[in-house]
Amino acid sequence: MKQHSLSTPTIIHLFAMAHAAIAILSRIANYVDDVPLTILTLTLVAVISLRHHIQAEMIAVMALVGTFAGYLLGSFGGEWVALVVHNELLAPAITTALLTELLGWGVYAFAYLRGDKHPHQLSWSPPIPQIVLIVLAILLFRISYTLIFSSPYFMQSSITTELHHLLGNTVAILLMLCGNMLFVSVRIGRIGRPEWRTIGAIIFTIGLSTLVTLLVYYDFPQGNDQYFSMPRFLRQYAVILLCDIVVYAIFKLVSYVLISRAELHAERGKKHQAQFRYNKLKMQINPHFLFNSLNILDYLVQEQENDRASAFIRKLADCYRYMLKNEDEALVPLQEELTFARKYGELLQERFANGFVVRYEIPSELYARHIIPCALQLLIENATKHNIVSPDQPLEVLICGKEDRLTISNRLQPRMSKQPSTGKGLKNIQQQYLDLADRTVRIEQSETEFIVELPLL
Repeated sequence: MKQHSLSTPTIIHLFAMAHAAIAILSRIANYVDDVPLTILTLTLVAVISLRHHIQAEMIAVMALVGTFAGYLLGSFGGEWVALVVHNELLAPAITTALLTELLGWGVYAFAYLRGDKHPHQLSWSPPIPQIVLIVLAILLFRISYTLIFSSPYFMQSSITTELHHLLGNTVAILLMLCGNMLFVSVRIGRIGRPEWRTIGAIIFTIGLSTLVTLLVYYDFPQGNDQYFSMPRFLRQYAVILLCDIVVYAIFKLVSYVLISRAELHAERGKKHQAQFRYNKLKMQINPHFLFNSLNILDYLVQEQENDRASAFIRKLADCYRYMLKNEDEALVPLQEELTFARKYGELLQERFANGFVVRYEIPSELYARHIIPCALQLLIENATKHNIVSPDQPLEVLICGKEDRLTISNRLQPRMSKQPSTGKGLKNIQQQYLDLADRTVRIEQSETEFIVELPLL
């Protein structure tokens, strides 16, 4: 019997409804505590992350962002929602549901952006004990912040005032953003062992938060004359440290996404390159091409066309030499590819007598541009494979260049017994251009003509 699992969007909606229900029930029971909501938030992050094979380190970062960004946004969001929904039960429920949806879709988008398209690979084994420790550590961290902000030492329960002070100081905001961006981008926090990287990130965050707090407390650069108050300074520092943790975590996630996508792109490029080489190898030992070439050579020998036979052998050897030489090359100069294509075309002309011709109209200034190796040979071969080639219906392939494109076209004259086409050759060429230069290959077929446009790199 087939088992049906809940989709990630459904899970997000269910957690949002659970958050809203707990927010309402806690206020009905007069037990307003953020711990149950925090547990739900951490569980949501962990569930989505595990489904999409996100590393434990990134789960910790996203849990930090989700927990504390939700707390910070809830401070403002609750006030905004209360202005619209004048109900003490519904306003907090709507606020927490919206924040949960935002968080869930954020984690889902993160998994998608890093290149994960298959979230249900049974071979993957998540580090459950490590995830549990991360969730517990963040939960304790969140509870400690709740206790600190609700203690008499910090006088008022809302942190809105401190947030306004931070957001009102442009220099402090720029320092926090630029400092974290530089720390993550230059990879200072990735040097050495993971333990040292963690310690380095903690020291950096504490130091940057202290500097930002001083700027905000003394309203730099305008300045103020307020006296130093340790409780007020520590409260401002606690809020700024929280914000700095969220900012650092967001930059960390962005950096991870960019690196993951670059690595994924490189891996796909290697895979497609390997596939392309494999197809070229099959082409090199193509028994039909070799069989036809040997038949032509035998015909020339039988007819005692010694000069033509010798020239044919040299051209055949040059073709195979070119294929072997460029087996590991991603790109070749257009001039070299054209030389190879001409020799290959001459081999086909020996086979098809007066029924085949390749015409070139390419400005010499384009010869220094580059192209995928053996691309022209494959397109010429496809033309002879799928069309009638005979003296009565000669096939002409036109290769012309203009600006940064090379156009290969031929008139359509399909064979009566048409060979099935897998399209793998064209797909491989298209993928090579996407991997190497993010350029597209245009393929167009009308009732009378088949056209392929290759980018010149």
